[in-house]
Amino acid sequence: MTLQPETLGTWRAGVDVRAEPEQVLATLTDVEACEAWSPVGFEVGGLHSRRLQVGTKVAVSGAIVGRRVRFCVEIIRADSERLVLQAAGPVELLAHYVVRPSGAGSRVDAEISVRRGTGGGAGIAARTASLVLGAGALKHALARIGREAERRHECMESRGRTTRRAA
Repeated sequence: MTLQPETLGTWRAGVDVRAEPEQVLATLTDVEACEAWSPVGFEVGGLHSRRLQVGTKVAVSGAIVGRRVRFCVEIIRADSERLVLQAAGPVELLAHYVVRPSGAGSRVDAEISVRRGTGGGAGIAARTASLVLGAGALKHALARIGREAERRHECMESRGRTTRRAA
């Protein structure tokens, strides 16, 4: 998958999360968690695991401005420090999430670059994605990622306390 040379824009945001980096990365790579924090509803096709891994390629469909669109999403990197993915469709996105230990948990920094994709309506879709990101969608998505990671972290801690008490 090769992105076109002209980038319409790149947006960056960061958030502190009260969960360990491993839990944040698990939230970023778990498809069910992605559905909880994604700013856009979507359906995934062709995924044989609920976890996004390096080399995973999936078809994702959703709606942008009331129009149904499909993307091919490829996971470029997914490890203990970062998630990098590319989405190609009417809009081409390169998303890069870096997670590192910080204070009482983790720091998540994200960067998303937008380029015009292919097909009818690609220009409108790319401009719309740029407008949405420019209006703070990445910042809001990171806040939802943080809340979901914290929720999962709290669930794991409460399960651990319950297990220790039962033992």
